Amino acid sequence: MLYEKFKKGVNIGGWLSQYDIIAQRPLTEESLRRHFDSFIKEEDIRQISRWKFDHIRLPVSGYLIYDTDRDCLNTDALEYIYKCIKWCSDYHLNIVMDLHDIYGNVYGAMEEPMPLLTDSVLQERFIRVWELLAQEFLDVTGITIMFELLNEVSDASGAYPFSDITGKDFDFSQSGSFLWNQLYQRCIAKIRSIDSDRWILVGSNGQNSVVYLKELEVVSDPYVFYNFHYYDPQVFTHQQVAFSDEMREFDKAVGYPDDISDFADYLNNHMEWKRKHALVAEETGNDKKLMEKLLQHAIDFSQNTGREIYCGEFGVIAHAPASAAKAWVSDLTEIFTQNHIGCALWNYKYLDFGLLDLDGNPCSNLLK
Repeated sequence: MLYEKFKKGVNIGGWLSQYDIIAQRPLTEESLRRHFDSFIKEEDIRQISRWKFDHIRLPVSGYLIYDTDRDCLNTDALEYIYKCIKWCSDYHLNIVMDLHDIYGNVYGAMEEPMPLLTDSVLQERFIRVWELLAQEFLDVTGITIMFELLNEVSDASGAYPFSDITGKDFDFSQSGSFLWNQLYQRCIAKIRSIDSDRWILVGSNGQNSVVYLKELEVVSDPYVFYNFHYYDPQVFTHQQVAFSDEMREFDKAVGYPDDISDFADYLNNHMEWKRKHALVAEETGNDKKLMEKLLQHAIDFSQNTGREIYCGEFGVIAHAPASAAKAWVSDLTEIFTQNHIGCALWNYKYLDFGLLDLDGNPCSNLLK
């Protein structure tokens, strides 16, 4: 069901999310309007369709879409979303509407619970946003719009300590007490009071880590699906990226397949980064064997629960060696296809992983 409509997609991050790092400074209503008007246009959606994608993942910032003072959705933001829906309908693309950030969300908060999961006011606001979105898009027809409740969740109340990122000490008996499990189910209940059959995506803990999928308490609702992200090993996918201190310091080009034992050595000498990369910290090879090993977590989750799963983000930094980037994506999507896992490439435009630059020119080595 899910796979048939969301088989092969691309993210359009940077438009209605992360706009604050792209729009011209100083950030004013005028500069933001110029960004929203120019970053994605109809010709971009047409191009995505020509590339044979069947859907887009549309990251939307909660700070943009929701007006806290008036307790309503921002009409200016809705204007762009409706334009996008019209374009996608014209070019036969479905949409994953991803709430990419929200009040109280803290990216990577795995050592102590973030405010969204502990503050009742912030939780009610989160649920309220989805209540309004469910009402707003209830009668939209022509394409499938799937709601993704929250991007890259971090829940320190999980079943095993952050240091045990492979989940060897996982305790299933405690899943009902995890804060994200509780909040997402309350949110779904509110959506269901308005819309009985809206497709909904729920992401795994640990910033949508494939390992943490098994922490999710699966609901019986047939229109609720589960998702993860895949960027492993980051020493390849994020190689030499400016926003990562350890990748900037390690500073080596990495191929695929390739020997990454020197990265394991680096982590053993830089313990402050080892926990972040614990999933691959002892691995020596960047190859399909590693990919299959890590993705087995997702395959097992799907088989054990009988639920379809989706990979909302995967990708390789634009400057990665062309042949290696293409081979990594080819092997990954082959595994997805074999296991009927829908997916969306990060990213269509800009943000280091973009296929295109800000001017719309090809910049990723994936296109070479």
